Amino acid sequence: MRLGIYCDSSVNGGHEEMLKRLVLALVKCRDIVSLHILVPAENKLMSAFADDIARRHRQVAVISLTFTSESIHRNPLALLSATWRTAAILRTLHLSKLVIAQGTIVSAIAGLFAARLTRTTAVSYIPLVDDDTKVGAPTTERIKSLVKRALYRLPQQYITLNEHLLGKLLKVAPRTPVAILENYVDDRFSQTALTRDAARSVLSLPQSGKFICAHIGRIHFQHKRQDFLLAAIERHPEVFANTLVLIVGDGPDADKLRQAVQDSEIFSRCVRIIGARSDVLPYIVASDVIVLPSAYEGVPLVMIEAILANRPIVASQVSALGSYLPDELLFPAHDQDAFVEKIFSAPSYPLTGLTDSFRLRFSREVFDAQAQHVLLQAVPQCRLADHLEHNASDLGTK
Repeated sequence: MRLGIYCDSSVNGGHEEMLKRLVLALVKCRDIVSLHILVPAENKLMSAFADDIARRHRQVAVISLTFTSESIHRNPLALLSATWRTAAILRTLHLSKLVIAQGTIVSAIAGLFAARLTRTTAVSYIPLVDDDTKVGAPTTERIKSLVKRALYRLPQQYITLNEHLLGKLLKVAPRTPVAILENYVDDRFSQTALTRDAARSVLSLPQSGKFICAHIGRIHFQHKRQDFLLAAIERHPEVFANTLVLIVGDGPDADKLRQAVQDSEIFSRCVRIIGARSDVLPYIVASDVIVLPSAYEGVPLVMIEAILANRPIVASQVSALGSYLPDELLFPAHDQDAFVEKIFSAPSYPLTGLTDSFRLRFSREVFDAQAQHVLLQAVPQCRLADHLEHNASDLGTK
């Protein structure tokens, strides 16, 4: 099999980390005779990863893209140019499949269009699915929803993270095969010998007298909702009087976050912005609780990492997180009071059983075997006309 990996993102978040783990699983497979990784030169971390893999595995080749998904966003001419350039590359590769990393169905769309133009089998890897447009939504929102529903019919296969997302994909693309591939987390999270006191010492954090909670993830208010965390602190300042809140990460709203903390006496006392860190294990181990008040999620890596490191994580009750975490660690997404209550009650929750199940469920061995099985399977071919006919019927019934 000749396999391609397409990633045109300029950022390095959870989706990109999952993609790296997928690549590591595939380079071990003898049935994959060539693996071409298409990645933007601008994404230095992802490019460096791909170059390192290519140096160590003869069947791997790296192709640098001159654009990113972000650079062509809302620019039809740039999208057209990126699509034609990518299609020209694909025509020379003669791939069996192109795995396209998609955070949403509209991200990496140049790769998706290029695959269709060149009749290359397109496998969409872990796209999230928007909720249905509400009745009475603005016309522009309804039009966007219809366009997205058409785009969901373009891939010939989906790889997603759990049954919840599988069900959502089948609603928008009922004729497209969907496979589940749960991710894995490095064994060092479950096997670490680092103690809480040692981690706090290494990070120059208080050894005693402070309850520490950490938010670890991309600083993006619409997704990860660090602003919701700040609002909860502001609503309950007395509860956080002896608490240190660590915000670990970087992202588009980092400056807004820093300004908000700087301008507030309440936040300045208890919030510490750490910035991006390549190794988050010490911050997890040093904390009493991890928080994840996201607006939406797939299967967040930090959730798995925290549980494997035997630290509770309090998450908003969105997507399918209820199938991973017990009610004691979940709160209604817009309830600040419940969020705060769970933050301080979570450390008393017994994690042993949950940690043991996570260790089995999210192992590297399981992931590698399943990744190879899913991608080596032939994908039933649907004619483009079938997709367009189905899309037309959808548009006509809205």
